[in-house]
Amino acid sequence: MNKHVIITGSSKGIGRQLTLLLIKNKFKVYGCSRTNTIYNENFIFKKTDLSHPNKLDELDLPEINTNDQVFLINNAGEIGTIDRIGDKNSNEIINEFNINLVSPTILCNNVIKFYKEKTKNIIIINISSGAALRPIESWGTYCQSKSAIDMLTKMIETENNNIKTYSIYPGVVDTEMQLKIRGAEINKFPLRDKFIEYYKNNELVNPKTIAEKIVYLMKNLPKFQSNMISLREIALE
Repeated sequence: MNKHVIITGSSKGIGRQLTLLLIKNKFKVYGCSRTNTIYNENFIFKKTDLSHPNKLDELDLPEINTNDQVFLINNAGEIGTIDRIGDKNSNEIINEFNINLVSPTILCNNVIKFYKEKTKNIIIINISSGAALRPIESWGTYCQSKSAIDMLTKMIETENNNIKTYSIYPGVVDTEMQLKIRGAEINKFPLRDKFIEYYKNNELVNPKTIAEKIVYLMKNLPKFQSNMISLREIALE
């Protein structure tokens, strides 16, 4: 049985580390991002801009053999403009929802539609956030979209008995998003200093560790009863 992975945001951060590890573990990986930094015979780059979800129907999904395993990993995300609702402009709001929610929903829809008659081994992994569970001042669209991603996971589970769907909570990870958060204006983001302390105290998780835990999940699906998974609770052997 061949294992295929369609992953968004494959060019940097968690997505890049996850893509490299998947290739190492003999998965066939299809990376969807605006740029590419990976070249390997088991990697196919699909130039994709998630801020334009109306273009996603043009994305060619890989052909598979009957009952091959297909993963969709909605990894790409955007914190957006860090500012309060009432101070953002409409284009910022639209762009942030397009990347964080609309595009992942369309990809889920297209993957299920394309593969449901070809295999019973469809697994969807949505990268969520602790921001889905509580309001964080000036992260309005990010909190809303990640909360909606969790509901998307639950809806797919409800509607499709044969599709495994997971929302993953990575924790506070050392990525470009954290750099942007630390650079926010304190008057717009009162929690900024807390995130600066995370960085100074070496409390940010290495993206490689997150990638290792996600691959562990992918290779050990029967071990997980819940489809809402905090990676902090996974201890690698």
